[in-house]
Amino acid sequence: MKQKTKTKEVKRLFRKLTLLVMPFVLWPFVEAVVLPMNFFTFRIWETISVNSVRLLSGPFYPNMHLRMEEEGELAPRTLYAEKKQVEWYTDPYGYRNRDTKAEVLLIGDSNITGAKLSQEETLAEVLEKQLGKEVYSFAPATVNRFLGTRRFEEHPPEVVVVSSIERRIPELPAVGATGIGNKLRDRTGAIINSSKMLTWLAVTADRISKFAFYHRTLANIERKFGKKEYINYQSEFFMEGEYANRTFSDQEIDQIADVLEGYKHALAERGIPFVFMPIPNKENIYHQLLPSGRKPDFLPRLLAALEKRGVKVVDTQKTFEHLYLHEKKKLYPADDGHWNNTAVAAAAQLLAQHLHQVEDSTENNTRHLVKQLD
Repeated sequence: MKQKTKTKEVKRLFRKLTLLVMPFVLWPFVEAVVLPMNFFTFRIWETISVNSVRLLSGPFYPNMHLRMEEEGELAPRTLYAEKKQVEWYTDPYGYRNRDTKAEVLLIGDSNITGAKLSQEETLAEVLEKQLGKEVYSFAPATVNRFLGTRRFEEHPPEVVVVSSIERRIPELPAVGATGIGNKLRDRTGAIINSSKMLTWLAVTADRISKFAFYHRTLANIERKFGKKEYINYQSEFFMEGEYANRTFSDQEIDQIADVLEGYKHALAERGIPFVFMPIPNKENIYHQLLPSGRKPDFLPRLLAALEKRGVKVVDTQKTFEHLYLHEKKKLYPADDGHWNNTAVAAAAQLLAQHLHQVEDSTENNTRHLVKQLD
């Protein structure tokens, strides 16, 4: 009798514990299957970025089309947030493009993807209109990811442009780093993309792993109790502040130039011209707003080293400085470290001019070669 009573009590306790735990177990499934994708997020980036299912070929969920009122990443859900309506498309490979054609290919970071920019404001779409050619945004990604992607072996672009925000340039990986992983992800991604069911399962599993409600609640608590620190000078928010404008040694500059020269050689082996276009930090162009007011010299020194090595570069810093200092144009949102549509338009114009010069030079060389053969 006592044994039966204990058994009933254990079962009753187990049922209570099950009821207690059930909401926490089921809630991620509710987030992923029932609620809208962006219910707990402040940007489309967080909404559709791949979190843990690294078998998908791209950084975002494939074949997406979303509209959302976004806020900058440096002060979301605060009084300083600047709201903006944006639209996103992703292609079947999970990159931010309307289609998959790639005559000119842009490799880069979140600036090339277009954080806090609507689709028509991204560098790929603005440049495409200026060039009259298909421009493909392969971002965020690296040269190694490009070299490990089979579709670009079968249909190589005419030119590859590598772009990076200034603060990320020292972290650019040398050719060959994680090459096997890139090729493996390309293969698994192709298998998943071939099936709507596999794609749905992969995306749903990834959404479950995000625990969006938990992370939003935690962020709100940190902001409310002042645990979230912001780098804010004169109503402008910065990613790194003074640290971004630190001085680099000559050895560090040479090491970075070696990596970028390696990109040039790796692409030359495939017969593809290479262009490097750095994007100045917000701290660089707005350096007068920082306490020290010191202007960094990293980009001019790096570009000089690259030019000595024969690496083609597009200097955006001089143009950005002119636009900000003399034309009084804002180039970055107040609540974000990424460039805005004004900066994108200026960079697209510079890059288009450079690519037209490369194209004209190639045509002239071809004509000269044909005359010699005749």
